Amino acid sequence: MTVHRVVEFSDERAEAVAGLDAVAAGRGWCNVTPQIAADDVEVLSVNVFSLRVKRGAPVATYVTSPDKRGAQRSGTLGVLHTRGKLGRERIERLQDGAGFIVRQDHQQRGLLLEVPPGTSSDIILATMCALLDSLCDYERSGKWRMDVYERT
Repeated sequence: MTVHRVVEFSDERAEAVAGLDAVAAGRGWCNVTPQIAADDVEVLSVNVFSLRVKRGAPVATYVTSPDKRGAQRSGTLGVLHTRGKLGRERIERLQDGAGFIVRQDHQQRGLLLEVPPGTSSDIILATMCALLDSLCDYERSGKWRMDVYERT
């Protein structure tokens, strides 16, 4: 069973960090989106019939993997956005020193990063917010929304 809860945050990020901690070690995933000032902008989502994304607020998803034979496994951080292929150098700048490994930089399917085991939730959240802030084409309200999906 998966429990869903919503965390809204701005400068105070303790509850959002706790949301990421709650899904550690393969116990779920978190989606983060910037809140947009305009009412008519939806959050991007993948449409299986059309992978071309034209309009919407970017979304970052952090997914954890359970341990395998006692060894921690990497998580993944994906970002769906409208900017197309970003390029390795730009991705490194956008990560602001996090140093996650690029697994995919795709024109339509977005960005996929590998998050090493043991990476702190503070760093993961800071990277998610930095990527979204840089890739958002709309005026932001200054707030964020995190959807936490925790397996029980």
